[in-house]
Amino acid sequence: MKILGWENSEVTLNLRRQIDDLVLEAMDGSIPQLLFSGYMAFVEKGSRRESESAYFERRKQLAAFCLYLQYHQSTESNYKRALTYFEELLWAVINEFTWCVMAHLPQDKNKFLEKPETQIDLFAAETGETLAEILKLHSNILPPFLVNTIRQRITERIFEPFLGRSWWWETVQSNWCSVCCGSVGMAALLLTEGELQNKLLHKVDRGLENYINSFGPDGACEEGIGYWVYGFGYYIYYIALRKEIDPKYRQQEEKINKIKKISEFPRLVQMSEKSFIPFSDVAAKSFLPTGLLSCLRQEYGVETPACSHITPFDFDNGYRFAHISRNLWWTDKEIFTTRLLEEATYLPDRQWLLQRSKGIFLGVKGGNNREQHNHNDVGSFVLAINGEQYLADFGAGCYTADYFGEKRYEFIQTRSRYHNLPVVNGWEQSAGMGECRVEQVSASTAFSEISMELGTLYGLPEVKSFKRRLTSDLTKHCIVLQDTVSAAEEIVIEEGFVSFLEPKLLREGEIILEGRESVVTLTYENTLLDYSLEKLSFENHFGELITAYRIGLKQKVKKRETDISLLFRF
Repeated sequence: MKILGWENSEVTLNLRRQIDDLVLEAMDGSIPQLLFSGYMAFVEKGSRRESESAYFERRKQLAAFCLYLQYHQSTESNYKRALTYFEELLWAVINEFTWCVMAHLPQDKNKFLEKPETQIDLFAAETGETLAEILKLHSNILPPFLVNTIRQRITERIFEPFLGRSWWWETVQSNWCSVCCGSVGMAALLLTEGELQNKLLHKVDRGLENYINSFGPDGACEEGIGYWVYGFGYYIYYIALRKEIDPKYRQQEEKINKIKKISEFPRLVQMSEKSFIPFSDVAAKSFLPTGLLSCLRQEYGVETPACSHITPFDFDNGYRFAHISRNLWWTDKEIFTTRLLEEATYLPDRQWLLQRSKGIFLGVKGGNNREQHNHNDVGSFVLAINGEQYLADFGAGCYTADYFGEKRYEFIQTRSRYHNLPVVNGWEQSAGMGECRVEQVSASTAFSEISMELGTLYGLPEVKSFKRRLTSDLTKHCIVLQDTVSAAEEIVIEEGFVSFLEPKLLREGEIILEGRESVVTLTYENTLLDYSLEKLSFENHFGELITAYRIGLKQKVKKRETDISLLFRF
């Protein structure tokens, strides 16, 4: 799929200007260095930032210089200077001792446990794919020695290791499967032929079948919108390149229908033009690639989410060439005509209830605590008005060794205490424990309701039943939350709600959350519940220090049978 005239189009102008500025700035500096001290920061402290910042800065420059040289084609006064820098940058990348990030290499405190140069993780696969596309675009202007060395590196680091063993990510049902297999597949399509290509693509297609099977009939992505972009994006890019190179390639009708269903997910979870429901490891602000959206609209006839501008160059902190290049090559102005629709739906495979009307968005999450990129958040919900979260989900934490290790559920973002959930007799939900049973659900833009049984999620034998019912009546501008708990002995329930907005106790029994454009009022029975407020400070996914708040409403008296009713007005 190609949009003709992108090199001079008004649609791509902003992105091309960003690329020009990045290239001119980079040429006045030097190629980022991958320092030993950065790698040791991960080995000793589990911190990824020190080694990955320079790694991703190099990928950022690779994408910018490659595209700059493509659309300027000797017409710019800095072209030769840019080409010289680009050659040195390519030489630096192909001579990295590994294309993996440190966090993904088998290692202990003293050494690597396997050859780092032959390991394939997400980023090694992406690097191979990027270099393959660079050769496709620029082998005619690069020195033959450099071209052949790049080819050799891709063969040694991607093709041979991929065929030489079974990789764990080939069978896992997550973004890893799609990104790694899709990247290897695109590189194979661009650089190989004959029997070698057949072997590579056979293995790629088998892996991608596992990825596409991770989606149920409702098309929802349990990893969240960011990983929908990541995994599904690479899947679509591979399929598009396969069709372009092999006109005889055909997809089964059943597969096409599933792709269409998965493609609907972003529209359903969109809270505002630049925000999406932050369940799982989702960044606070999410931009979707307009190239990918354009492809889905044109090739599959999908109704895309609302957007008004081409995706900016730095929307993705990994600066993935596959995304950025297709934003430039594929973005079609027709997607800028889409608007945020009023709609409500229930996604039964993931047990998500989603309601959007007149700027108000409610998202309720069922499911279980064994999901990919899991947070202990079953039964939690989000309330946003014009994209601003009043009852929030904190999304992704800062990625470190601990965040993906045994200490994962010590982080604020992943603990059930810091979701819109109760603490039951002092206990939070635990990873892997129990699952939600949805007993009743209805979804419409005016009135939606869901009733869930959450009793098994806290691992407390004394809890016989915990029913949560959420009723959203947008004609009356209110949500009613009712929690009913039955126990074999007297226990205490503490309701919890989190927000980036500072709550104010207007009077006993009434709390307000005041945002940019609206006010949400929480009414509770103050004779039964004691109010408390916890101020939180934590790092978000990008390492920024965030302030947030947790409202606590704790029973004054222990009970066997508890019925708590809370009213939210806006």
